[in-house]
Amino acid sequence: MESFEPEPRRKSISLRLVMEKSLTKGELLEYDRLDTNEALERAQALKTLHVEWSSLGDIANLEPFEAAEVLYLQYNRILRIENLDCLPRLQFLALQGNAISVLENLDCLLELEFLDVSKNKIAILDEKQLPQSVNILNLRENPCIQVEGYRERVRARLPDLVRLDGQDVAESGGSDPLGMSGALDSAGLRAVAAEPEELLATEKGLGAYWRKGEMQSSVETAIKERIEAFHIEVLGDVEGFDQRLEQATARSKARRSGLQARRSGLEASMANLAASLSRPGTARLLEVAAALPPDADLLT
Repeated sequence: MESFEPEPRRKSISLRLVMEKSLTKGELLEYDRLDTNEALERAQALKTLHVEWSSLGDIANLEPFEAAEVLYLQYNRILRIENLDCLPRLQFLALQGNAISVLENLDCLLELEFLDVSKNKIAILDEKQLPQSVNILNLRENPCIQVEGYRERVRARLPDLVRLDGQDVAESGGSDPLGMSGALDSAGLRAVAAEPEELLATEKGLGAYWRKGEMQSSVETAIKERIEAFHIEVLGDVEGFDQRLEQATARSKARRSGLQARRSGLEASMANLAASLSRPGTARLLEVAAALPPDADLLT
């Protein structure tokens, strides 16, 4: 008779858990010597958070990590995407291998570039929930990718998308403005089906996909070794790939900067107009101009 082993109890994110999984042994020893305020400052400065493979049941308690740019939450037991508004600088989010059924609460992540929610339970996709800054997206092994028009809707939503579900956008019939067709394959970045190392990224810009400390199990150790092997291959073409990926990111940021510049210009024009209207005699000139017939020649 086979023995029955109950599933481990769902855990919650804690400051200690994040620090233990995100710091090397040496860094953790230094962290343990800090007083309360110093420890909090160390957490607030952390840019990469590792809480993958931790039996987490929810996303919470991330407020101390406001500077985080990379967050690994894959292969937990998370049911819902939530409580990420405290991470405004997040660029890289790994959520594959959970139990998420709805894509939601991502609109607060205005700088998000890499999103992996593969191997979840998303049946109906609301593409409007995707931040338009995303340029690498993975939704494989979700029911929603079988819906007719799925790829077209996602690409229409994400103007800077270069890779969708492990495939270059150009390979699926779209344009390839960055000349990236085949670049990821030649670097050895094709995902391996049903393996955790499927989520990959170059070190520059999005952060490398490997653990900084020792793995806590033989499974995680194997994952790290395979990912590092991929990373070595990527370095052979890292300069060209990084430049193209940075161009995609820069284009997205330039669009936001342009909007801000036009808004500032409009505000300045309105301020100048208000100042002009407040000068003595201006109001009287406007009254006189308004009283003139439509065909009056003001230059004679």
